[in-house]
Amino acid sequence: MKIYLEIFLRILSASLLFLVTPNNLCAYDEVSDPIVVGANIGNVPWEFQNDNGEYVGFEIDLVTELGKRLNRQIDIVNIPFNGLFSAVQSERIDIAISSITITEKRLESVTFTQPYFDSDQSLTVLKNNGINGLEDMKNKIVAVDTGSTGDIWTTNNKNNYQFSEIRRYEGLAPAMLDLVIGRTAGYISDIPALLYYTKDKKNIAVVEKIRTGGKYSMMLSRNNPLTQILNDEITTMKLDGSMNNLHKKWFGKSADPESSTVKVMEPPELSVIFDLNLIETFFNKRVFIETYPMLFSGLLVTIQLGFLSIILGLCWGLILSLIGLYGHTSISILVKIYVNIFRSIPLLVFLVIVFYALPFLGIKLSPFYAALSSLVIVSGAYFSEIFRSGIEAIPRGQFEASQALGLSYYHTMIDVILPQAIKVVIPPLTNNCINVMKDTALASIVALPDLLKQATQAQAIAANPTPLIVSAVIYLIILLPMILFVTRLENKYSSKDQ
Repeated sequence: MKIYLEIFLRILSASLLFLVTPNNLCAYDEVSDPIVVGANIGNVPWEFQNDNGEYVGFEIDLVTELGKRLNRQIDIVNIPFNGLFSAVQSERIDIAISSITITEKRLESVTFTQPYFDSDQSLTVLKNNGINGLEDMKNKIVAVDTGSTGDIWTTNNKNNYQFSEIRRYEGLAPAMLDLVIGRTAGYISDIPALLYYTKDKKNIAVVEKIRTGGKYSMMLSRNNPLTQILNDEITTMKLDGSMNNLHKKWFGKSADPESSTVKVMEPPELSVIFDLNLIETFFNKRVFIETYPMLFSGLLVTIQLGFLSIILGLCWGLILSLIGLYGHTSISILVKIYVNIFRSIPLLVFLVIVFYALPFLGIKLSPFYAALSSLVIVSGAYFSEIFRSGIEAIPRGQFEASQALGLSYYHTMIDVILPQAIKVVIPPLTNNCINVMKDTALASIVALPDLLKQATQAQAIAANPTPLIVSAVIYLIILLPMILFVTRLENKYSSKDQ
């Protein structure tokens, strides 16, 4: 139970930062200015927090040492992995670290120093579950980190090993928790992180190492003058043994003499000769063509989730409002408590609780149904209040007239009250429907491959924000007509009232 609680608390705290981008990030202008380093904190053993809340890890020690050698202050900011690429390209940070693998696609948009770690991957599973390697993962769900080396390798080899699904998470903690819960059969990530994390976990084991040939490096914007300076210092650290000492500190042994941790290497060359401008950075046609199938599949999930959530939320909200208005006193009180609670809880927090906490009670929902149930439960509370206000706006005389005509309660509500109430509440209902559709984007936190999730994965793989820009345009195309429709309804009914 301790391991569940530890991972769950990490997920909850990390999720609150998921959509947050620091506003105080800026690139350096002068030699004396601090070097701003972006890192996905929680990526053990590369960058994470110790018991005192301090940032520690292999790469934290590395950038700290580089800062000392350059006589520059190092400011480390916590940014989700998929946000590091945009932060570097926009020069809101100077350097990005987080076990970032050098790839040809990324070299089209960013630059790297020489590598300092060989990024082979590994498969981690629960012990005694019958899985001894990749061959046993046929028709099973595998977990990876969004946009990571493991994600790239697993995507490329999905057909070879016949994985039933690749489920993408925002870091080790949520991926490992779903592995322990049993929603996924295996987790593919870099060997050092998994060996470090599982060393005191008796029920988890690394069963196979996966050779990828990838290497970790520091990522910077193209033509950043810091690149060569850092590269020279990394060379010095390799030659004087400082880099190997870091390896001994964090992994308990010296690095292989032929590894990139010890061996001085040339920095990777940029894949393209043109300079990235606004169009090439944010509206890259090549990146769009390569990633639009991912975005389209995510769009289908978003539409399905959004419309189901709206329909079920409306039905649930109407039921709650009727019970609250005309039910037994004790039940009405329970409905009011329900409505007040779920209008107060942030949807993101509730979604994390539903997906990661309910398995402790034996309820294991898939990402889709966890997101759907969360949206319906929360939106139902808002819809309930809208319906209640609409029903209460109907004059009491309408009820009395219906009773005088001998109409039953059922026919009074269906034929007289609700038709009038719905006309009153259509504008606020439609406005809330728009909010529900927008809130579907939060489902990406529970590894649902919706539009936002697919866009962030595509952005991380291509190191280009074009997929995110395209997803924003898609949301605009979906939601703008709804907003204009709401405006038209509001104008229509306000003019009638006058």
